[in-house]
Amino acid sequence: MLHFLSDKHYIGTNRNRALTAFDGPINNRTQFNFDFSYGLSSRTDVTLDIPFQIQTYNLHKPLNRIEPGATSSQPVPVNTGADGVGDLSLSVGHWMFSTEQSKGNVQVSLGVQFPTGDSSAVSTVYSRAVPVDISVQPGTGGWGIIPTVQAFRTFKYVSVYGVGTYLINPTNTTGTPAFFPTLFGHGGEVNSSTDSFVTEFGASVPTPLHWISPTIAYRITGVPPLDLIGGSEGFRRPATLGYIEPGVIFNLHGHSVSLSVPIVTYINVRPHYVNGVNQNTDATIPGFMFTMSYSFRFGGARN
Repeated sequence: MLHFLSDKHYIGTNRNRALTAFDGPINNRTQFNFDFSYGLSSRTDVTLDIPFQIQTYNLHKPLNRIEPGATSSQPVPVNTGADGVGDLSLSVGHWMFSTEQSKGNVQVSLGVQFPTGDSSAVSTVYSRAVPVDISVQPGTGGWGIIPTVQAFRTFKYVSVYGVGTYLINPTNTTGTPAFFPTLFGHGGEVNSSTDSFVTEFGASVPTPLHWISPTIAYRITGVPPLDLIGGSEGFRRPATLGYIEPGVIFNLHGHSVSLSVPIVTYINVRPHYVNGVNQNTDATIPGFMFTMSYSFRFGGARN
């Protein structure tokens, strides 16, 4: 489970204080990921990931800019959001070395993303159906390829790990009109179907209690300005974010619970040019997030 509230606005690495929490967007997101893994052997497994989101995207804008025929310039609330299942993914992973020893190993996996999430969700804004912002859309609008590499190594007093994953999305655009041009009656621009990436490396330290382990990690995540494969047209918000992530893991009788609070330390909202024109103004960034996960292994020593 992931939860965050985004209300701080950035251009590049600088805070955009011209947009306040009142007139700038506030993005409130809760996401659940349900993962089911089955061991085909002691070294190979297949995993199904099902994401589900509950998300709102709210702001205030002058009524005469969003409601045809209105004359009042008084700011009024614009409340939008989209809930639902996102893009499912199915992946196969393989440990490169024997799992009989637990000192360390490397796993490579390859997954496929299915366009099951809605990439054209709408909200009603003062009697008009407006597509929600790209950050709120449950789906990316295309099939994807997901290569992942993860590794760990256990030493006497510490265990270290690293993981890197990249979503290759060859689809150019989703075909869904962008939120702000539609809201203000400009039209014409559509959302981009973007690549994305996540890299994380960290460590955990055993304690005399054995069932509890503090962790520390650093996470780098974001959306690139250009996709690896296919077109990169349409509206997107390219950015690279870095988070320091303190946490703790509890292990009790096959049950594992982890808690962490990623805190943002680096923000770079990058420009995205289409036909030489910068399509972006800023992006709304959370100062911190809250994550929790629970896992349980069925079948004992079986796959």
